[in-house]
Amino acid sequence: MQNAFIRNRTEEFGHDIWSSYVLPPYFPTLGFNEARKSVVLEGGRGCGKTALLRYLSFQSQFSFDRKAVPEDAFKTVGLYLKADSQYFSGFTGAGLSDAKWQNIFEHALCLALAEQIVGAVRTLNCSAERTALYGEIDKLDFDDAAGGFVEGGLPSSLLAFEKWLRSQRQNLSRWFKNFDETKPPALLPLREFLGSLIVEFHAKLPYFATSVFAVYVDEYENLLEYQQKLLNTLIKSGEPPLIFHVAMKPNGMRTRNTTGPESIQEVADFRLIKLDDALAPQFRLFAAELFFFRLIAEAGVPENATPIKLDVLRNEHRITERLSDSLYHSRVFAEMERILPGKSYGEIARDALDDPVLLGRWKRIVTAGLQRLKSRRVADDFLIKDAPEATIICAALLHQRSKNADEVFNELSEYASGNSSKFKEGEWIHHLLIGTLLLLYLPYRQRSCPIYAGFDAFAKLSRTNIRHFLELCHLSIGSFSGGASLSDFSVTIDSQAKAAFAASQKFRKEVAGSGDHGNRLLAVVNILGKVFRLSQSRESQSEPERTHFSILDEETSGAGKTILDEAVKWSVLFEEPETKVKGNRYESNDYVLNPIYAPFFGISYNKGRKLEIQSRDANTILAGPVDQFTLLLRHYEKTWSVIRNDDQFDLDLGGM
Repeated sequence: MQNAFIRNRTEEFGHDIWSSYVLPPYFPTLGFNEARKSVVLEGGRGCGKTALLRYLSFQSQFSFDRKAVPEDAFKTVGLYLKADSQYFSGFTGAGLSDAKWQNIFEHALCLALAEQIVGAVRTLNCSAERTALYGEIDKLDFDDAAGGFVEGGLPSSLLAFEKWLRSQRQNLSRWFKNFDETKPPALLPLREFLGSLIVEFHAKLPYFATSVFAVYVDEYENLLEYQQKLLNTLIKSGEPPLIFHVAMKPNGMRTRNTTGPESIQEVADFRLIKLDDALAPQFRLFAAELFFFRLIAEAGVPENATPIKLDVLRNEHRITERLSDSLYHSRVFAEMERILPGKSYGEIARDALDDPVLLGRWKRIVTAGLQRLKSRRVADDFLIKDAPEATIICAALLHQRSKNADEVFNELSEYASGNSSKFKEGEWIHHLLIGTLLLLYLPYRQRSCPIYAGFDAFAKLSRTNIRHFLELCHLSIGSFSGGASLSDFSVTIDSQAKAAFAASQKFRKEVAGSGDHGNRLLAVVNILGKVFRLSQSRESQSEPERTHFSILDEETSGAGKTILDEAVKWSVLFEEPETKVKGNRYESNDYVLNPIYAPFFGISYNKGRKLEIQSRDANTILAGPVDQFTLLLRHYEKTWSVIRNDDQFDLDLGGM
């Protein structure tokens, strides 16, 4: 079963993903079949951008695995193109101007998309049965359609035209390697050339008579600025039967300029869809459905042993049913929670009091609090195992300046007796329990922490990153050695917690490979994780579960702003409208550390209290010299009155 989740990137499934794609809950809101204006898809890593575009492309829509191609599939013929950074970054230099390179880039794009258009016909007619149903390829005459664009004309037949396209791609590559020795190719005008091919398809192939051809450019952020300008021009001038859509990471559109005097504008020229926002409300359901889908499709688990049906998850017309059926949700979540069980915070608190190591740490913290308060009470006065949640948070309450030992003891006694108490009515437990539990576990990094185990915890750690969820499942199930049937299949909490730590450590290290500023981003993750861990180690828990920050006063510096944008782009941080603004200052943004890093640092995956950072400190974190990090940490230690001890692990600066 562990191999069911080993493939966590769409690229591992190829271009035809018809059989392996689970339609996301937001799919009906996209409206690509009806779209007659460009769409810009924005989303962080792992949210499903590539999978969505490959599903919409002809390789999947005309897939051989489809028993029948529905009429809807002909409304929009998707042409998928990945903006390969290694390939397209070569379209610069060599003494040529950007204007010249723009024409060369347009030519390369034109050839690639022409091959895609031809590929759509080939894929649709992929069998004798399909050819008998559709066919009529021999009617196409490419020389008549577009021969005027090429000196000497074009081959007429489809097969010969395909060979010509390949030779033109090869000529372009050869010319790249030998600028001074090879005759430059004749450059094609993209819109005019492709438009002529589409007209020919409309006229000669009845099944494509009214089709709109939609170009889906993936990883748009990889394009050079002049290349983005060309795509922006194609977006602005787009209209049926040829429309351009793009998908990108946040902050991926470096310019909105076109090759002319105008810029592209949201609403007027394109519709922006933020996939993370669209997926977030139903991510928990989608993750569970994907889990069972993978068990069936990849591990061979019988479909009737799961609460889902493959055909339903692939059916565009049954998404509303999936979202509205409460009984279906109950079955899915119940089975998911049986396989990936978690513990309630109350159960975790009870277990902590039964654990000699954790109980010993609790007693030391409580005793230190009582000594601070100069109280004659002892730690055992506050140890009521029948009230584990209230007992646990006494460790924090006795370190808060506004509390005294007798008040806490009296409220605890009332709570344990079932009477009204600030532990419940005052929400002391609600605000402090998770933070205090993490405080107990903080020094023991090799001890698995059950807070990070369970399906709900995995969903929150993943946020909207499907890749992270699949990796958590893969690492958890990798240690499973239970029965062969699904009814015997359940992963221990310890295995899940260890997997969460391993995945967190893995994805933290991978930050170094995030673009040109990867090493700096890793340093940002490490310093923020260290600061939030330092805050987590405050015995008072007066600001519990710190996992996000806002920047006060001035804007960040140029270098700092660049790194901040890159951190959001690569999903190291999530940018959200600021909440709970203190005082009369202006509203800015909150920056949330990706929750997948929480298990490594021993912090919460919830968006708890906010750290307000002065702009000078933000600039130090984002772009300052590494030797300033230690000074910054010491500043927070002094401000928060935190004494560093053995639980403070070394700060890895990611090779900087």
